[in-house]
Amino acid sequence: MLSDEKPVMAETKRLADVVYERLCESIVDGTLAPGQRVRDGELADRLGVSRMPVREALQRLERQGLIEMVASRYTRVTDVTPEMPAKSLEFIGYQLGIGLHLTLPRMSEEERAHASDLTREIARALATDPKSAYAAYSTLNDYIAEHSGNSVYAATISDSWLHMTRNLRGTFPLVKDAAALTSDFERLADLIGTGDAIDAESQVRDIFLLGPGQGGTAHAVANLWDDAQ
Repeated sequence: MLSDEKPVMAETKRLADVVYERLCESIVDGTLAPGQRVRDGELADRLGVSRMPVREALQRLERQGLIEMVASRYTRVTDVTPEMPAKSLEFIGYQLGIGLHLTLPRMSEEERAHASDLTREIARALATDPKSAYAAYSTLNDYIAEHSGNSVYAATISDSWLHMTRNLRGTFPLVKDAAALTSDFERLADLIGTGDAIDAESQVRDIFLLGPGQGGTAHAVANLWDDAQ
C-alpha cells in the first residue's frame, strides 16, 4: 500500500522524481512501515508507471538510508533502531545552530526578519500541534540552508532531512515544558532578527539541551515509536 495510489501523471517534474516523492510520503507517514519489504513491480503497477522510475526512486532512497537493497534477495524499508530518534533530534538541533551561525551574517535585514517570523511560527505551534511545529521547523531550516551561501551545507540538509523526518515521525517532540520551549523559540526569533549569530547558535543548543551539563534529547523521544512496535 501507498499513501497515494493515484496513477502518476505526466508533470513538469521527471517521472522518477514524482515516484520518489510518493514513496517518501508513504515512508514518512508509516504506510510503508520500517522493515516492510517492497517490490518494484508491485509499486510500478500501483502507480501506473514502468519499473525504471520506481527503481531509480528506490536507489535514491537507499542512498538516503531509508531503503535497504540486497541483490537477488529483498528490498525493504530500513528499520528505526531505538537510538535513532534521539540521534535525529540531536542532529537537527546542532544543524540549525550551525546553520544560523553560518547564515545570519550573510542575510539582509529583510531576510532575517522573515527567518524570525518563521521561528515564531514554530513557537505558536509547539504546545498544540507537534506536526505543524515540525513542519514550521523544517521550513525555517530550509530557508536558512537556501540563504547560507554554502552549497555543501545546503546539500547536506537536503539529503538528510527526509531521514530525520521519518525517524521523528514528522513531529517536534517536547524537549522541555511547552511554555519554556515556546519562550525559548521567541527569544531565538529575537536573536535572528538582530542578526546575533553567536547567541542564536547558543540558544538553539539550549533549546535542545545540548549545552555543557545539559541532559540532551533522549528523554523527549523515548516512547516515540512504541505504538509501532
